[in-house]
This record gives sequence, structure tokens and C-alpha cells, in this order.
Amino acid sequence: MSIRFRLGLVVGFCAGYYLGARAGEERYKQIRRTLDRVRGSELVDKAKAAVDLGIERVREARGPAIDEALGTS
Repeated sequence: MSIRFRLGLVVGFCAGYYLGARAGEERYKQIRRTLDRVRGSELVDKAKAAVDLGIERVREARGPAIDEALGTS
């Protein structure tokens, strides 16, 4: 890692920590409630199902070619 990247990482962490500390506990609780609602929504389940379907399709599409290349048919 370059020194510039590390410096940016440290500055970003410090800024996030500072801003989070200023926001306080009430803001933390508000963000947490929103995240909990999103995690419990139907939309998350639908997104997970779509991703799983996409992964399965990729596996099916690449399967024979990979097996042939590796000689593991």
C-alpha cells in the first residue's frame, strides 16, 4: 500500500469517528432503527433471491467450460 492510500484511510477513519461522535447516541439509534427496518423488509429478500439466481446462472453458464479446461468432467 502506498503512503498516500494509508494517509487517506487514516484521515477518513478519523473524520468518520469525529463526525459520529458529534452526532451522538440519538443519531446512532435513528440510523440503527432504519437499518433494522431495511434488513427486515421484503425488498432485501427479493434482492437476495435475484443475486442467488444470477449466481446460479453464472455457474451454469461457465460450468462446462471450466470443467473441460480443468479436466474434471
